[in-house]
Amino acid sequence: MISHATVLGRAHRLMQHNGQDFATAATPAPDLAIGLVCDGCGSKFGGNGNLRAGTAPSHNEVGANLLGQFALDFLSQKLATSPAPLGPETLESVLADLHLAALTFLHHLTAHFSEAARREFVATRLLATLVGFVRTAETAVFFWQGDGFLVTNGAVCPLNSHNQPNYLAYQLLQPNPTQTNFQLAFVPQPDQLRWLAVATDGWSTPLLEQLDEPRSALTLQRWLNVQSQQRGQFDDDGAVAIWHNEEIGDQRLEDESPILRSLISQK
Repeated sequence: MISHATVLGRAHRLMQHNGQDFATAATPAPDLAIGLVCDGCGSKFGGNGNLRAGTAPSHNEVGANLLGQFALDFLSQKLATSPAPLGPETLESVLADLHLAALTFLHHLTAHFSEAARREFVATRLLATLVGFVRTAETAVFFWQGDGFLVTNGAVCPLNSHNQPNYLAYQLLQPNPTQTNFQLAFVPQPDQLRWLAVATDGWSTPLLEQLDEPRSALTLQRWLNVQSQQRGQFDDDGAVAIWHNEEIGDQRLEDESPILRSLISQK
């Protein structure tokens, strides 16, 4: 089972701002599951590349939606048509291709702007994180650029950027991009996976640990709506994509902590 959901944060509701998170997921072929979340930058643009001191509002939910949907479509087509087995080497290659294709896609969106207008468009429309997972019959991998959370069988791994995410679209403003691929973490013992999830930074570890129960997309959205009404939860927007292994069901692993430690060691 695969599902995804988003929720508007309390601060955004009070200020009547758009939600800037995006989530999507798909199973484009048997034994293939893909989940993605994106979080648009909320900082204001002040010109000269200054994202914090200005007054121009941010609408980076545009970039979150465009980037997330592009990434899902790209991975679905590439992986569904790739010959088996879809092991680590294949996934590394496809994810490297996605990184380049996503940058090319974003570049085409800005190609006809003047330099000043292009910088403002990037800063106010295209800055978004991207955190995702791919699960195949042979393996499972997390990939990301920016912050958020990775979850494996209930073990939560935060991706802390100290509130300075390395947005993919930053590379449109650099003459020589330094990052040529996403950060990757392959999941140990993929045959024992019960569930995987990726989430944006509006979530918390205790809430993510409650996602072990399989829920349809509608049930997950209803549950998330209820959680967002609780004091102290989801001041910021939240997005999540989850895959549950229906073959394993409710079976529990005796010790899941090594999975978390191994993921952290690969970061």
